[in-house]
Amino acid sequence: MSISTRAAKKAKLESLPQCPYGSTCYRKNPEHFKEYTHSDPTLISTTSTTTVKPVNSKPLTVCPFGATCYRKNLLHFAEFSHPFNLLSPNDDDSDEEEATTTADKSNKNSQATPVSKKRKAESEDSDNGDKTEEYDSDDESAYDVKLEKTFSKMNDDEKRLMIERAFELKEKLQEKLKKSREEAEERKKEVEQLQTKITEGTLLMEGEDEILKGTKMKYFELFPERNYNQGSAAEVHFRLAESQFYRLLSGYATATVTKVEYVCNPVLIEKFNKAREELKEKRGIEYSYPVLAFHGTAVANIQPICETGFKVPGQKGFKHATDTGYYGRGTYFSEYPGYSMGYIKGSTKLMLCQVLQGKVYKCNKLITGAGLQDGFDSHCSPCQKELVIFRSEHILPQYIVHYKVNSGEFRYTPHGMAKEVIQKKLQKIGKLYKKALAVKDAPILNGFKFAFIGQMADTPIAMDTLIQRFGGHVCKNELSHGAKKTPKKYATYGFNGIGTYDPPNLIVCSVAEIEAPTPSVELQGYKNMGFTTFYREDFIYDSILAGAMKPMQDYEHL
Repeated sequence: MSISTRAAKKAKLESLPQCPYGSTCYRKNPEHFKEYTHSDPTLISTTSTTTVKPVNSKPLTVCPFGATCYRKNLLHFAEFSHPFNLLSPNDDDSDEEEATTTADKSNKNSQATPVSKKRKAESEDSDNGDKTEEYDSDDESAYDVKLEKTFSKMNDDEKRLMIERAFELKEKLQEKLKKSREEAEERKKEVEQLQTKITEGTLLMEGEDEILKGTKMKYFELFPERNYNQGSAAEVHFRLAESQFYRLLSGYATATVTKVEYVCNPVLIEKFNKAREELKEKRGIEYSYPVLAFHGTAVANIQPICETGFKVPGQKGFKHATDTGYYGRGTYFSEYPGYSMGYIKGSTKLMLCQVLQGKVYKCNKLITGAGLQDGFDSHCSPCQKELVIFRSEHILPQYIVHYKVNSGEFRYTPHGMAKEVIQKKLQKIGKLYKKALAVKDAPILNGFKFAFIGQMADTPIAMDTLIQRFGGHVCKNELSHGAKKTPKKYATYGFNGIGTYDPPNLIVCSVAEIEAPTPSVELQGYKNMGFTTFYREDFIYDSILAGAMKPMQDYEHL
């Protein structure tokens, strides 16, 4: 192209109106470039006011590939310039020719449309071409798209500035990623520590650390709580026992856990942990993990077991409750609470224990009364639902699960009504009774038919008088047969066959009767007739003093 032609073309471009977007124009239509000039007269004045101090003002070496360079490495662009005139040196001086070339590329590549729309939106938000330098985003891919479109049009100083900012962005992202990884690692450690505490038994109840240092045992009463207290030892223990009960429960769809007693016996814990370490050395760590399994027994046996441990064949005091053992002469457990429920009578309590099964011998037939098979640590039934343990130190009584069958809709126990609180209140039951005696007569107990079991605050006649004063009725179901007390066999089927039976709708029972190892004839008789809920006597006195019936569920014996 001759000098005169270039001069004429340059004069023509200078006479065209200025495009509002200048050199950052997003449009690709060749006709647009013929109608408007795209030189940026403000660029010189704008860039002259910038505070950027270039590291090196020496011109960059020209890249052999020029504007068609395929590389995306920022360091490469910092070391080499990429002018458009390498492939077409006679056409590079014209902004119009450059725009036309860009438009042709755009028509060949339909995927550039979304990028063009993005550039348009960015251009509309900017006041001048300097917005390219101010691009600030956490999205590195978006940054690369814009860089690909504009980098070749920048001068060397602008390129260095953009590269510096790109590296700053990279460092910020790396710092953010490092911080996120550290936070995730801390949370992971917290979860692992909690799991370790549960596994090793170091998630302690209040005062449990002092108990573990001594030899005396303690029961911790746990109740279902509506609020979830994360990390609470009481919460973890209750939910663990509760979930184990419900997980494999079958045949008792309406059974409900009402309370859990966590048993802390430091002597038994020490023996169990020692046996576990021995099993680990003998069999390997995979055989040393305990399982949680239920054991059903009479209520009278639960406390002695928790205090001294289980008895196994060969120990003094060991006795099978039913037979000599279909799958070996040992102590039987099951992960299925329904299996254990069949071994308890007149009670709704199950023991939940940690059991070391070690290497298990699977029975394929009855081996009634047989001893432990050589080379094994325990037996299991053919269905694998019954586990037979032969060493007492392989068993740790951990929980006593209280439940109710056909208990209806679940209700939370009132917060704070633990056994200690109730006991303190009942110690002053006489004063509460005297306050109720002083209240003026009123029909507060209308419709209630009471039956009393055990010793109350006053004599049966006095209690009858009090109930009648406030509109109630006392059922007089005599448990006498002639001049003698009714034998236990009469209570086996309830009261139906003994004289006139007056059915109550509310049975008040003393704490001593409820906690007795063996139920009394009266209590067992009512249980055999289907009564499952019994109430404390303070329900009557509190209702009289309040002038209205108190919520009955707050006074249930658990």
